[in-house]
Amino acid sequence: MKKIMPWALLAALCLGASQFALAATAVEPASAAVSTVADSSAADALAARQAKAAKKAAAEKTAAARFAKCDKCHDGNEGMHGKHASVTNPNTNEAVTCTNCHGNPSAQHRKQRGGIVDVMRFGDDAFPLSQQNGVCMSCHEPDDLRKALWAHDVHATRVTCTSCHQLHPAKEPMVGIPEKARIKLCVDCHSKQHEARQQAAAKEGA
Repeated sequence: MKKIMPWALLAALCLGASQFALAATAVEPASAAVSTVADSSAADALAARQAKAAKKAAAEKTAAARFAKCDKCHDGNEGMHGKHASVTNPNTNEAVTCTNCHGNPSAQHRKQRGGIVDVMRFGDDAFPLSQQNGVCMSCHEPDDLRKALWAHDVHATRVTCTSCHQLHPAKEPMVGIPEKARIKLCVDCHSKQHEARQQAAAKEGA
């Protein structure tokens, strides 16, 4: 029995070693497969980033071409500045252009400079309030505006967005405005409205 035990132990060790070798051999193809999948995923991610960058570059080139057409007449201080000049239109995932907000001009737009109302003019009574603000709301979600400041919700159907905001400035004056200045803006506007109502009532009573 004592002679059998060493041989049995040796056989068990040999068997264990062979099984370990088989397991290691099986692991190598699995590791290779995992490595191949990882490489494929990395390549797909790189291709997706390159495609996105190429699409963005093409959109910027298109936007620059459209701006160039408008800049032939609208230049200087009227140029596109600030946030609208560097953001993406959420509806098209392309760079914002003049036509996104102002619409496409007619064939007579250049011939009748200033004499034809064929594109959106913000703050112009020729366009109803709902139409003007509708352009803004096509990108700026009402819920987000409401969260940013309650006054957006109250005024959206009463005054145009451009009554407080500007479209083309290098710096939007309402961004980071101090609380006192914001309150003064409200008071000044409502005071003018109150005065206008009083004058209208006086004319009716006269």
